[in-house]
Amino acid sequence: MIESVELRAAIVNEPFVRTGAHRGRDCYALARTVHALTVTIAVLFALVVSGCVNAEIYAGRADLARGDYAAAHEKFAAAAKAGKLSSSERRELADGLCLTEFKLGPPEYPRAEQRQTCVAASAHPGSSSAPIVASIDAAERDDTEVAVRHALASDDLAEAEDAVIRYQTFPGADQGAIGGWSKQIWAKLDGDEKRGKNHDRHLQPAISAISQRYPKIRAMNETEFKQWVMTNATVSDTPLVDRVDLRGHTLDLHVASRNLPDIAFNLDHFIRINDAMVARCRCAGRTNIAEDGSGLPVYLVRIDTDTRNSAALVMPQPH
Repeated sequence: MIESVELRAAIVNEPFVRTGAHRGRDCYALARTVHALTVTIAVLFALVVSGCVNAEIYAGRADLARGDYAAAHEKFAAAAKAGKLSSSERRELADGLCLTEFKLGPPEYPRAEQRQTCVAASAHPGSSSAPIVASIDAAERDDTEVAVRHALASDDLAEAEDAVIRYQTFPGADQGAIGGWSKQIWAKLDGDEKRGKNHDRHLQPAISAISQRYPKIRAMNETEFKQWVMTNATVSDTPLVDRVDLRGHTLDLHVASRNLPDIAFNLDHFIRINDAMVARCRCAGRTNIAEDGSGLPVYLVRIDTDTRNSAALVMPQPH
């Protein structure tokens, strides 16, 4: 390319050797200007044709082609420190970091870190990282499903619910499976409570003590009692409960996730509600506070025979 430029410059210069001095100097200056512009254009054209990019990114491409993901990642990480990159270079750099971290994997790049890198990469127009994000999510979802089943089999209900909460966050989460796990968790909690009641000789005195504090509750019919519950589950004119279900000795309160912070600060209201439930049925009444949608338990409120009051058991909650 440069040789052809020099050849053209030589051709341009040749006629002026045979002219007069004055005219020759002017033409010689013009020829040099044309020569400089030609060289500049030729160099720019060569850069465009060759696809010249940041040197580290170019080297990273070569490492990727050889399957050397560690070396490629090192090159892309170095390129990220460059002052100025074009939009296409930024996209290629982000996609390169995503791909190499995905290929290298744990323990050097845990899935959470891989996902963060790839989500950021997929935000670039024209990115190729979205399928990798989907692959990471699918693998994490499958592993979390195994963790739920293992925790349920081990009767580790807190770990089971924590795993279900994580599972819900993944695209493509099986809502039917979530519902089934929720029922298993509730059933195991019911079984644990029944076994505990059968061996607690202090239960009846606690029921009597609580009932004496709510003498009017027992006279309420179901509709009146539900209304009393809704009133006592309202704080600063904001209802914290969306729906109330009454079944036997159990009160089910369905709450929206947006209300969980307020519920946490006002658990005394729900302890009072369960006390009233105990007084109404003259039994070991229990209040289940569950999140709408998943049906997973958020709090369990039941009798504490030591204090002769209701107490709230906090279950793992989504963040």
